[in-house]
Amino acid sequence: MLCYGRPSTMKSLLVLLAPLVGAAVLGSRSQLDDCPGYKASNIKQLGQTLTADLNLAGDACNTYGSDLPNLKLLVEEQSGT
Repeated sequence: MLCYGRPSTMKSLLVLLAPLVGAAVLGSRSQLDDCPGYKASNIKQLGQTLTADLNLAGDACNTYGSDLPNLKLLVEEQSGT
């Protein structure tokens, strides 16, 4: 999925990102329902860049290997000119 948008829509993209984070390797839906996902904090937007800290929102389910407890998210709007 390609998403082009203005920086004001980048926070909306963050909300939509969680379900997509493993979309390439989806397992059974019942396994994924028990996974806590990640909570975004320290969300910052500067120009066309959005950053956030992602922290595991509960006990790891380790469906596809070891869940990482803390991640950094970087979203950049890019355009070809």
